[in-house]
Amino acid sequence: MNFNIDYLMQHISYELHTIIKNWTDTLSSQTKPEVVCARKDISDEYLPFSVFTDSILNAEDTFNLANNPLIFSAGTADQQIFYAYIAAGKKYLLIGPVVFSSFIQTNLHINLPFLAQKDLTPVFCYNFYYFCSNVLLAHNLFSESPLIRDDLISSNCVKKAEDYDIMCNYSALVFERQEMDEPHNPYDQEIRESLSIENGDMEMYRKSISEDYIGKLGTLSKDALRNSKNLSIVLMTLASRAAIRGGLLPEIAFSMSDIFIQKIEEMTDPVVTVNLARQFQMEYIKAVAEIRQQKKVSSDIASKNIWVEQSKDYIFKHLHEKIRIQNIAEYLHLNANYLSELFRQCENITLTDFILQEKVKLTRNLLAYSPYSYIEIATYLGFSSQSHLGKVFKKYTGMTLRQYREKYGQNFNK
Repeated sequence: MNFNIDYLMQHISYELHTIIKNWTDTLSSQTKPEVVCARKDISDEYLPFSVFTDSILNAEDTFNLANNPLIFSAGTADQQIFYAYIAAGKKYLLIGPVVFSSFIQTNLHINLPFLAQKDLTPVFCYNFYYFCSNVLLAHNLFSESPLIRDDLISSNCVKKAEDYDIMCNYSALVFERQEMDEPHNPYDQEIRESLSIENGDMEMYRKSISEDYIGKLGTLSKDALRNSKNLSIVLMTLASRAAIRGGLLPEIAFSMSDIFIQKIEEMTDPVVTVNLARQFQMEYIKAVAEIRQQKKVSSDIASKNIWVEQSKDYIFKHLHEKIRIQNIAEYLHLNANYLSELFRQCENITLTDFILQEKVKLTRNLLAYSPYSYIEIATYLGFSSQSHLGKVFKKYTGMTLRQYREKYGQNFNK
């Protein structure tokens, strides 16, 4: 397959508003690159090609250009520009200069003291990820083994010495734990704990956390308090995902996690911190148990009907919108009156009441576990106004929005 590499270079030059130097032979001191650049206000004065050549030739044993593009910086500690060096088919490309909107540290840096006196105004500022996307485009079009962004970042921004140190620490820690007979907690215990949350089973959860085993929780920080907080945050992450699998809406689960983690960060006692995390796990269990109980009651009442079940599925997926019975009927290719009567017979409740009850359930969770204002909740759930939501909510709960939040959300940030 033939690629129009001239168009590719022009495209990337336009996308990154920068210069592309290109040549066909392996880089050497004799290389004379061609230049592609659509801009008239940027010159090739920042990184002399001879300096680039010398630096790359000296560092060639530290990277493999055939497998990974090279992203490197040039300049001083305070003023840096960035380039990408790519093998693209029969050509070699040097893309740059650019600057990034956030701090990036690359493995290869070319020292250019004189850059401090240069005007970098013409050099375009980019998001690092967007720059990577263009670099990967040029590389992957000519590679039998395409890279992803994580590969590119790993090869250019993670020092191998650090990898080595990490693995040395890992090996030493494993040896130490074996010598002291201190393994981690068994994985099957973690599975039981997660399943108890997923099933909304409080009894199973209490049994799981009270099991006796010789292992210990992991060490995520040398500081005792920070270690407890980190472990608790891990517990919240696992618990929120288990609750979602159990039926809790992701928005509710994530909002609960945000609030719980904020509370965990405020703690000052390591022991109390982990205990608090356990209490928060129980809140997830209660939420899932309530959902499962509601589904069980509904299942006991309902005569299973494919149209009724698909109606519910539509409603759950569109709770954040204004739901009309006509919309559901059109989605199912049914007559609206027929669907309404069918739903009432199977569920012993009108379709309109079912929609409003589900919106009220979600409202209760948002009031208790999220910081959203009343008007934000009303808008999110497709109500015409806060007042409209308030009337519906009071009809089904007997409480105003404020009364419910003050009673059930008082332990959370509002």
